[in-house]
Amino acid sequence: MKASRKISIIYSLITIGLILIAAVVFYFFSSGYTQNLYFKYLEEKAHAVAEAKFSVDEVDSETYQDVVLRRKNSIPTSNELFINLADKKAAEKQLSIYLNAKQIKSLFSGNTVDFEKGKEVGSSFIYYDNTGTFAVVVLSCNPYVKEIGSVLGWAIFILVLLSASILYLISRLYAMRMLDRIDKDYQTEKMFVNNASHEINNPLTAIQGECEVALMRDRSNEEYKNSLQRISGETNRIIHVMRELLQFSHTRSGKLQKDNLDEICLSEFIHRLSEGDLVINVVNDFSVSADEGLLHIAIKNLVSNARKYSDSPVVININHGLLQIEDKGIGIPKSDIAHIFEPFYRAENTGKIKGNGIGLALAKSILERFGASIRVFSQEGKGTTMNVIFKNYKA
Repeated sequence: MKASRKISIIYSLITIGLILIAAVVFYFFSSGYTQNLYFKYLEEKAHAVAEAKFSVDEVDSETYQDVVLRRKNSIPTSNELFINLADKKAAEKQLSIYLNAKQIKSLFSGNTVDFEKGKEVGSSFIYYDNTGTFAVVVLSCNPYVKEIGSVLGWAIFILVLLSASILYLISRLYAMRMLDRIDKDYQTEKMFVNNASHEINNPLTAIQGECEVALMRDRSNEEYKNSLQRISGETNRIIHVMRELLQFSHTRSGKLQKDNLDEICLSEFIHRLSEGDLVINVVNDFSVSADEGLLHIAIKNLVSNARKYSDSPVVININHGLLQIEDKGIGIPKSDIAHIFEPFYRAENTGKIKGNGIGLALAKSILERFGASIRVFSQEGKGTTMNVIFKNYKA
């Protein structure tokens, strides 16, 4: 089973389990509340029944009609009993059909007793009349508990089913995105480490080989000098790669201190960067907030890359948040454009030109930290245009 599917299933099961627990608790609380509410109405019915039976000769006709009407409008009962307590043993025997010993004791203590008898529920209390003392018992079949329980049961079932489907889809989507991102980062880091190892291993191998060849026999001073120059060249290559790797790692993981940013005027910045071989066109100058050192590395890498692949002067246009770098060089194959900002990636037509493929990745990483983006337009054999778009600029 794929990790994304396993994560989504586990997440869904945990969440659905919590929903199910909450639903079951709600179901029992609702059922209990409905039962208690029904007992309350049943108690009112028991009192209405007692008053209708015993107060007929004690109240006027209008009051009695109200009592009868209240009895009629209360919940229906299946049985109504009036047990004379003059003979306590006989009364207890009759009450024991409906109540247990504890409930009978509570009833005789003057409490209203609610009880269940088979499929029916009942309520009982002591009524004191001028004709004697009676235990009033009413029974009723409660249709609401079952009906409400059924409705709640189906509602909970549908809720859990819908929740399960929605949660699974959401967790599946989230897990896929998360794992895809993790996998992408992992593959990028893996490629980064492999390529970095390759870039460093090649000059180290060359240095080792040069040393071994130089030590095979005695050589002249000139030969030793030539060997040392080749070793120095390879050492400089390692230092250059390591410096770019450190800069790239720093820009990816370091935190940007916004309080330490410089306000940089682009035209002045580009003129300082120029070595006399740039054509600079300032249409509408602007400034940006950035770390000047890092911005220098990023723009210099873009300009150096344009110089490297072009024999003609590089053109730089500055206009309202746009820094455009144009060259008339070899261009980039269409299939390579999407990958040129990946660390160590080099286009297929750059084989004879030296480079390690870190410069553009480093430039993109730096510029993105300052809220800028790069768009590339290129045609093989005709040249490349790099559009650096600064979102937060000041005119």
